Amino acid sequence: MVPGELSAFLPSGEKVFVDSNILTYHLFNDPVHGKRCKEFIGRAENDDFEGFISPIIVSETLFNFIKANIVKDYRIKPKEVVSFLKANPKAISKIDIGKASDLFKIFSVLPISELEVEECYKAIKDYALLTNDAFHVATMKRHGITNIATNDPDFERVKWIKVWKP
Repeated sequence: MVPGELSAFLPSGEKVFVDSNILTYHLFNDPVHGKRCKEFIGRAENDDFEGFISPIIVSETLFNFIKANIVKDYRIKPKEVVSFLKANPKAISKIDIGKASDLFKIFSVLPISELEVEECYKAIKDYALLTNDAFHVATMKRHGITNIATNDPDFERVKWIKVWKP
């Protein structure tokens, strides 16, 4: 098995950290990645493998979900969402996040502690990662997870991680 193959080839019983882009593609049935992400998430739902996320994954996915709904509902440009929400905070509470929160229940949410914070600094330096990705690597390392489901090529710089692209 070669890292980066489609998720259908992720062996059963493995532990895999799931990046927010996979969840976001699934939530919005992305025309390019949505079908494969849905199949991948179906495997996690059927306990074919152990799927893990972190509070940062929840945050990133929820922000993407809120942003997409604001763009659609208020017909504004994506770059205007944050300023729109600062001026209209009640718009956030009108969004039904149930679909996203139900999706998170499929996965185990791993905590982030001081140990991950220290490891994050190292991952930024060693792998030239942005902060959230460095936290993902730190969380994976702390919990002994070597597989990640993502479409982010930055994780390919981390040699001990197997990247799966559903």
